[in-house]
Amino acid sequence: MTLEFCPTLESLYRTREAIGRSGKVFRLTSGLSTVNNLLTIREIMFEIQPERTLEIGMACGGSALTFASTHRDLKHSPCGQHVAIDGFQRTGYDDVGRMKLEEASLNEYVEIREHLSSLELPRMVEEGRKFQMIYIDGSHRFEDVFLDFYFVRSLTSVGGYILFDDSSDYEVSKVIRFIRKNLANFFKPVPIAKYRSDSTVRRLKYRLGEAFSKTQLSIFLKTQDGERQGSEHLRRF
Repeated sequence: MTLEFCPTLESLYRTREAIGRSGKVFRLTSGLSTVNNLLTIREIMFEIQPERTLEIGMACGGSALTFASTHRDLKHSPCGQHVAIDGFQRTGYDDVGRMKLEEASLNEYVEIREHLSSLELPRMVEEGRKFQMIYIDGSHRFEDVFLDFYFVRSLTSVGGYILFDDSSDYEVSKVIRFIRKNLANFFKPVPIAKYRSDSTVRRLKYRLGEAFSKTQLSIFLKTQDGERQGSEHLRRF
């Protein structure tokens, strides 16, 4: 599978260049989700057919285009069912992500919230929002990723998926280890090889990578509501 399902997305990844609202040129040598990540997002969406999705960290719009175009291909009527949180969409990215959605005629599928996730996520918890799939790809500092997860766990429906990008990053991987060690009753790791149509050898590499926290993407299935009890001893991670 390629990115041909969204020509705007395919062009963005082929040229690795984008032009912002003011004419600023972005050379995208880094900062975009990998193609494998985008295809995995799409595969999971076709499998679980989520009504509502959320991402933290929109940037130049690669993942937002993937979520929105897959909602379209699932025959969902556009009603802002994908929420993208990015406090720097205008100030840091010159509105590139929003412009790419407009170019692809997918902007009506996406509600953009231009605030820090540490402020926006608790508001959404208070609103009682629920999502069946959430992609965490904002700040990679441990405390920021941990806060994102802290609120996201309440926003995720039982049976929903949480995906961490750049999960081999040292600080991101610490959050993932915390989940595995202390919240195993609530979040079940999902093997990434399930969504990769690679050879048997490469599938084995994915399994080994997950065992040593060396994969680009980590996926968790929320199995039940609840949280660790105060009487439970915190396991080292």
